[in-house]
Amino acid sequence: MASEAANPEDTSSQSLPERPKDAPAGEAPSKNALKKAAKEKEKAEKAAKRKAAEDAQKQQSAAEDVSAKDYGKLPMIGSEAYTPSGVTRVTLSTMAEQFKDASSAEGEGGPEVVFRAVVDNARVQSAKLAFLMFKQGLDTIQAVVAASETLSRQMVKFAGTIPAESLVIVHGVVKKPFEPVKSATISDLEVHVRKLYIVETAEVLPMQVEDAERPIPLEGEEQKEEADGRPIVMLNTRLNNRVIDLRAKHNHAIFAIKDGVCALFAEYLRSLKFIGIQTPKLLGAASEGGSNVFEVTYFATKAFLAQSPQLYKQMLIAARFERVFEVGPIFRAENSNTARHLTEFTG
Repeated sequence: MASEAANPEDTSSQSLPERPKDAPAGEAPSKNALKKAAKEKEKAEKAAKRKAAEDAQKQQSAAEDVSAKDYGKLPMIGSEAYTPSGVTRVTLSTMAEQFKDASSAEGEGGPEVVFRAVVDNARVQSAKLAFLMFKQGLDTIQAVVAASETLSRQMVKFAGTIPAESLVIVHGVVKKPFEPVKSATISDLEVHVRKLYIVETAEVLPMQVEDAERPIPLEGEEQKEEADGRPIVMLNTRLNNRVIDLRAKHNHAIFAIKDGVCALFAEYLRSLKFIGIQTPKLLGAASEGGSNVFEVTYFATKAFLAQSPQLYKQMLIAARFERVFEVGPIFRAENSNTARHLTEFTG
């Protein structure tokens, strides 16, 4: 059979302009539909022009950023060849002692410092000013990032948006604030930032450190939020995220106090000619009578966790060690539900 030749003027296979939604099939679009289509087209053109203008402005701002090399995120450790900077870093505690007589914030110049710290919080005061709180352990200090001829607004914005708990390296000048910073432990000093680099950006945390620093609700309380709307972090959440919980100031203080007590205890006994000893904690037999002892597998035999160093102290006394002491762990298998019985403690 002979087939009909394709008509060159046949446009059925070509794409046709989309019919306005308001126009019924087989009818020409109404004036309202045409006006609506024209408005949508004009709106899209304006949006495109606005985006192009914003992109051009961003490129221009980046080209005019005088602080482009003074802030940003550092490359991942090990991803590039390491070159020592030769710059000595200081701690916040050293800074507090060394720069007690720093010049006022109104004056020019001042001692320059470089230190690594964690961002406790950051906030943008204005397009030209941002404040940060840096912390090292229990020490905190306020930092100021202010736009100037040598410090760009882009750097101010960058500094004010750093997530809390991020690790940073700071280059700055130490000054005395106009008035003591009550929210910082180092209240009579502040750092005017010159360079700011992020070592590691903190991700979204399951709980905030500041929330972990507030008291745990009493047993039976079902309150889910504080009066100011902040969530209450329960004990289970804290224990499931113990690393974050340990960052809280009160937990740092507990460890510092315990260390200080042990140090004072040892210092006093040594002043009386006592000798510090370290005795084994895995024993072949129970060091004291009774059943309150933990039994563990020691290769092909049994062993027991030390209930006390009493046996070894007696051996040392018989060996002519007149005065000995030890600060170490003690294990007692006392199955009790009271708050005054512990299966492991330091004694």
